[in-house]
Amino acid sequence: MLDDTFHPFPRLPTELREEIWRLCLPHRVSEMDYPYGWLIGGLEAYGKEFPCSLRSTSDSNGRPPLLTRVCVESRRVTYRSGNWVSVLETQSPEPPDDAWWEAANSIDGDYWQDPLRDSIHLHWTKEYEVEIWYPDVGHPLTSLAWESKRLSGSASFMLHYMTSFLMEREPYDRPVSHLLEDIPVFDFKQEDFVALRLLPQWSVVVKVVIVHLDLARATKTGLFGLSGDAPVQVLDAASPLASQLYELAEACEREAVSVTAAQDFTRMSANDMDAMVQRVAFKNLHNRELSMRMRAAIMFRLCTKMCNHSNTLEEGITGSAVSNQ
Repeated sequence: MLDDTFHPFPRLPTELREEIWRLCLPHRVSEMDYPYGWLIGGLEAYGKEFPCSLRSTSDSNGRPPLLTRVCVESRRVTYRSGNWVSVLETQSPEPPDDAWWEAANSIDGDYWQDPLRDSIHLHWTKEYEVEIWYPDVGHPLTSLAWESKRLSGSASFMLHYMTSFLMEREPYDRPVSHLLEDIPVFDFKQEDFVALRLLPQWSVVVKVVIVHLDLARATKTGLFGLSGDAPVQVLDAASPLASQLYELAEACEREAVSVTAAQDFTRMSANDMDAMVQRVAFKNLHNRELSMRMRAAIMFRLCTKMCNHSNTLEEGITGSAVSNQ
């Protein structure tokens, strides 16, 4: 068996070793709230069994990086970069009143964040109001923008925040009349309008794809961080990594012995997804400049519990599912 251990590593200068540890730290998507099955699954998930509970992925996504458990030196480097959010919040300036927003499904302070590397994501949509309690103070997108500035500056939210997926799908390929630009937005959307001006660009998640794969093989792909400890990824729809993760998810489901709830792997081109996002934004906000700030994205979630597989025999997913990734 080939031993690829780099034995001289302990003899490297301390500064170089620490820089190597820093390069191994994950770039994560920090979640403001827990995802809620069919509500983020889209129209294709409505009334059907969702392929994953999703919460376990959020829990693993909020744990400290693997480097905190490698050695004293890697742990020291990791704690210099990030910490528990309850600790980090005490070091940040207090947010304005309209950024004090927290829904009933919000993730509490016991999760890890890295301000230099993490982006921030909001799962909450207006359909959540039907299922769970939501606050009557603050504003979700204002809070999201505030959190993004406290972290790396990148933020994402669900397409369904702007449009109800319980309604018939829009004919996204049709042009929208420019006359909308002369029509004021509704009063209840004014807060969205103001909040969306707080950042120069937003990622809007059009689709959520679950990758059911054990941690060892997921780590070997390198698609969920170098150590497999970045199980949530929000990628630009045009990113080559998005295509690789799509193929991995399809391979894992195709090679399973049996699947409890099949995912819809129908794909749209990145250009079509961008057009869809910008059309929805324009119809909601009547402002073309704001709609052009939004880019379509896809969320990929690594679930190592194999909860979508009704039979979890070890040979259920062959090595070929990841060997060609």
